[in-house]
Amino acid sequence: MGDGKAMSSYGKRKGSLFETGVLKLLRAKGFLAERLRLAGKDDEGDIVVMVAGSPAIFELKATAKMDLPQFWREATLESVNYAKARGLLATPPAYVIVKRRSASLEDAWVIQNFSQWMELNSENKA
Repeated sequence: MGDGKAMSSYGKRKGSLFETGVLKLLRAKGFLAERLRLAGKDDEGDIVVMVAGSPAIFELKATAKMDLPQFWREATLESVNYAKARGLLATPPAYVIVKRRSASLEDAWVIQNFSQWMELNSENKA
């Protein structure tokens, strides 16, 4: 896998397998989840999951290099793109799901920012 093309193809295949696995796991656990199509600069995330009747956008990453700020920028931009494409007034919450090396899908990391967490959980305060 010395040339960039083979590495890129390998990376895409690895990412696609991760996306398929996460989608199947979500559905097996009873979530309404769909894969989103690639749309270039207007990409809308990898998977949309309906939670309590509202969409949540998942950006999935299965990479060797962890770049959380870049992953988060992508996820939040793609969530905005999803809302725009559907004429939604509110932008759905965005999450980054990061594959952990040598770990099961259930052990993947879920990333969100603190502001979003507080907003989504504000009604559950003591």
